[in-house]
Amino acid sequence: MSQTGRLGLPYIVTSQAQKEVTHNEALNRLDAFVTPIIIDIVTTPPGSPTVGDLYIVGAGGTGDFTGQENKVAQYQTGGWIFYTPFKWMDAVVESLDTRVTYDGTTWVPFGLIMKDTGEYLRVGHQQEDVTVSSGAFVDTTITIPDRSILLTVNVRVLTAVTGASSFDVGISGETSKFGGSIGIGADSTNIGIIGPTAFYSDTAVCLTANGSDFTGGVIRTTMQYLQPRGPWNW
Repeated sequence: MSQTGRLGLPYIVTSQAQKEVTHNEALNRLDAFVTPIIIDIVTTPPGSPTVGDLYIVGAGGTGDFTGQENKVAQYQTGGWIFYTPFKWMDAVVESLDTRVTYDGTTWVPFGLIMKDTGEYLRVGHQQEDVTVSSGAFVDTTITIPDRSILLTVNVRVLTAVTGASSFDVGISGETSKFGGSIGIGADSTNIGIIGPTAFYSDTAVCLTANGSDFTGGVIRTTMQYLQPRGPWNW
């Protein structure tokens, strides 16, 4: 066998010339696989990468990423090196602020695997910076997922809200479900913890103005939830 079984680290063989080449290849592979920090999942090679940068190649790769779908791309002097992930390898994706794992076919959000049955429990997180430039309310484009158990919706005012005297955070029909009369000043925050609540359809979070309509401001909206998954719906 010329390499290790899981990470594919190349062995140095007896009487091999230029042993440093094989050794350095193994070090580069370890650098990619040990607690990998992925910058982003992309289809087009970044224009000005730094040596050591890691990316996951998305579907439909172009240029140097053509035909490298789901592989880990590592930039080294002279170009890109591609590694095939092993099943249940996990990594942090900085652009998504989340962990992902390779299920043997594709990368999926990280979850607690229940090995005996093939089911798993995923801890989900989504975030959106919502501009509230007009109107009595604004819905998020991110949604609480269908068949998830919501734990909290948190908000932080990034840019001071104008027009309204305060605002509520909720959903259609329950506009203050996650917090009411929240301050409009920059850095005003609210942690909208609720009793674990099941949702059976994709549901937007609604930001509702109090007093008068919104005329400006940016509100960071974050949701955290649990997603049970069976072996049939990875």
